[in-house]
Amino acid sequence: MSPVPADMPIPQNEPKAPPLPEAEAYSYDGGEAPASVQKAKPNQEGDKGNSRKEMVSDKQKNAKAGADMMIGIVKAIAYMVVILVVSVFISIFVIRIGNDVFAFVKSDEAVDITIPEDADVGDIAEILHDNGIISFPGIFKLYATLKHEEGPFVAGDYTVSPSMSYDDLRYAFKEQVVTGTVWITIPEGFTTDEIIDLLVENGIGERERYIDVINNYDFDYWFLDELEESELKDGRVYRLEGYLFPDTYEFYKASGEETVIGRMLDRFNEVFVKDYKTKAEELGYTVDEILTIASLVEKEAGSTSQFMNVSSVFHNRLNYPSVYPRLESDATTVYAIQVATGQRPDKVTPEDNEFDHPYNTYKNNGLPPGPITNPSASAIRYALYPANTGFYYFITDNAGKIYFAQGKAEHEQNIALVKRINEDLAG
Repeated sequence: MSPVPADMPIPQNEPKAPPLPEAEAYSYDGGEAPASVQKAKPNQEGDKGNSRKEMVSDKQKNAKAGADMMIGIVKAIAYMVVILVVSVFISIFVIRIGNDVFAFVKSDEAVDITIPEDADVGDIAEILHDNGIISFPGIFKLYATLKHEEGPFVAGDYTVSPSMSYDDLRYAFKEQVVTGTVWITIPEGFTTDEIIDLLVENGIGERERYIDVINNYDFDYWFLDELEESELKDGRVYRLEGYLFPDTYEFYKASGEETVIGRMLDRFNEVFVKDYKTKAEELGYTVDEILTIASLVEKEAGSTSQFMNVSSVFHNRLNYPSVYPRLESDATTVYAIQVATGQRPDKVTPEDNEFDHPYNTYKNNGLPPGPITNPSASAIRYALYPANTGFYYFITDNAGKIYFAQGKAEHEQNIALVKRINEDLAG
C-alpha cells in the first residue's frame, strides 16, 4: 500500500466504520476476545437457570390456579347440594303443612270428639291434635289467627275426620248459619198454624218465634193500623190470621221470621187494593171482617164456582141477625176444636157443634173473633161481591156438591137427601 502523501488533505468528515454486528464482535481469528468484550458477553447459563425458574413458577401458578378452581367447583357443588337438601326438606314440610291445612290426602275415618264450654282456638287445636285430626296445632292456631277466628265455639259432641280442612273444622264447632234458598207454596185456605208448620219443616225459622212475630211484631201496614184501632176481639188466636197471603214464595233459609211474615203481608197489600177497602166500607164491614167472611167461604165452598153463593148465605144471615143470629158454619167448629186441642176432626158431628169456644158459630152469634184461615184472592173478592140470592142455608155432600135452601123446611129436605147420597157413596 502506498503511503498517504504528506500534503494530501485529510477529510474532516470522513465517515466512521459501522460497528461490527454483536455476533461478530465475539469472533476473533484464533484468539479469545478481549476481557472487555468477554465482560459484555451474555451469561447464557444464568439465563437458562432463570428460564427454568420462570417455567417452574408458571407451572406452580397454573397448578395453584387449577387447585383453586377445583376447590371453587367443589364448594359450589357442596352449596348446591346443601340448597337442594334444604329445599327438599322445606318442600316436604310445606307439603305436609299444606296437606294438614287443606286435607288434600288424608284419612276420612270418623272420629268423635267433645268440645267443652268456653273452648278457645288453642283448646280446639289441642283437642284436634290429640285425636289425630290435625298434625300441627301451632299452624292451626296461626291459621285461625290470620283468619281472625275468635269463636265462640259451641260446646258439645261432634263427629269429624282428618279429611276435613282447617276451615271445615273451624266452622264445624260454631253455630251453624243456614244458607241457600227454598221455594215454598202456601196452599189457599191454610191456617196460620199450618203455615208455621210448613215453614219450619222447610228449615225456615222457629215456631215460637213465628207466633211471637205474628202476634206482637210492629209491622207498618195501613190494614194492621186499622186492625189495632178497632181492637182485637176477645178469644182471637192469631192477630195476623187471614193476612198471610197464600202464594208461592222464595225464601232464604237464613231469613228471620219477621222477614218471612213481612213478605206475606207485602203480597196481601198488593192483592187487597184500595177499591176493596172502599167496598168494605160501603158494606159496613172492616177489612178484618171481610177477611173473616172470606175465610168461611174458602173453607165451606168446594170450588171457586160456589164462592159467590156460599158468600151470599153468610151475608144474608148477617144482614138479618134477629132471624139468623148464628152463622152455624161447620168450618168454625173444626177451627175451634183444632186450636183448642191440636187435633182436627175428620168429620163434624152434632156433638162437635156443641164445643164451647169463641170461634164456634153454633154457640156464638155473628162472626167469630177473626178469620179461621188465610183466604185466597178469589175468596176475598167474593166476600166483597156475593151473589144476590135468597139463600140462608146450605149443606155439602161427601162428593163436594153444595145444596142451597131459602128456608128451614127446604134445608131439612136437603139434609135428608145428602144423607142418602152419602150412604150411596159409601157403598
